[in-house]
Amino acid sequence: AETTEALNYKRKVNQVAISVADLVAQAESVTKSDMTDIMYASGLIMEPYSAAKLKVIVASIEFDAKGVAKVAWSINESGGTPWTKGAKPPVNIPDGLSNPNTTMIVGQTNGQYVPTFAELAQNIMPRATSIDMEGIYFLRPRFTESVTMK
Repeated sequence: AETTEALNYKRKVNQVAISVADLVAQAESVTKSDMTDIMYASGLIMEPYSAAKLKVIVASIEFDAKGVAKVAWSINESGGTPWTKGAKPPVNIPDGLSNPNTTMIVGQTNGQYVPTFAELAQNIMPRATSIDMEGIYFLRPRFTESVTMK
């Protein structure tokens, strides 16, 4: 049962990454208010699990004429800017996605699954307190060349 719960949690973490990237990729531009709503929706996707410790990042990546990536904008679940604008993105971009003169939306999530019996298992396996899980998804903008943050 514990393995099933961990797999379900991982599925939810991935679904948040997919959903936030997809919602942004469908827009021509987004505002901080739009992003607040999208981040709220990510908490609903996580149910019945808590999203209190879930870290969510949505970013727009630009590729120059040589296919070199730089951050156009980023925002996290608390409205901050986790990635430095103009810097190299702190994620590995899969081969074949670095097309020159294009942009990409990235949805990234980090969550920590805490097994139900973590306290009991600590006596046997001291590192069994939590399991870090990540989801990441890359999408091209659908209706525009780049999604802008207003």
